[in-house]
Amino acid sequence: MLSLKKVAAGAALVAALALPVGVLAQGMPTLTLTAQAGAFTGKWVYRSFSVSGNPKDTLAKIALGLNELTLTEQKGQIVGQRTGQGVTYDLTGNAFYAAKQGATIRLHGTATVSGKAYNYDYFGYLIPSWSGVGTQPDTILGTVLRSDPANVANAPLIASFSATRETVK
Repeated sequence: MLSLKKVAAGAALVAALALPVGVLAQGMPTLTLTAQAGAFTGKWVYRSFSVSGNPKDTLAKIALGLNELTLTEQKGQIVGQRTGQGVTYDLTGNAFYAAKQGATIRLHGTATVSGKAYNYDYFGYLIPSWSGVGTQPDTILGTVLRSDPANVANAPLIASFSATRETVK
């Protein structure tokens, strides 16, 4: 009789533990990688931030730029513009797609800021989106390097950026 009670208690414990796991597994959001040609075409809200390891630096202190990217992709080639804060410049580059890795982008542009020409080089990942939890706009996260082509000995400025697809109104 004692062993029957132990078997029944063990079965009840297994059922009690398995039921919530089964319910959770049915409704858990999943990550979806976008690796489809043309994924970068569109208008994006662009924000850049200085790279800081200081936890006391506020978002306002590290914020650098708020702009708009307009990108057109065709056969892996990208052309576009970064516009805002009184500076507009053309961008060219490439999109790369890989199954199980998603999409990446490389861009280059040259802009004149306060009478001085700078090169801007971008690298970004199209981050995976969560499915099953509502709408999430596409977002590119990456890094940008601003260098001085007239004085290559000057250390470049390195920043992080995010670009989120503008919502259609």
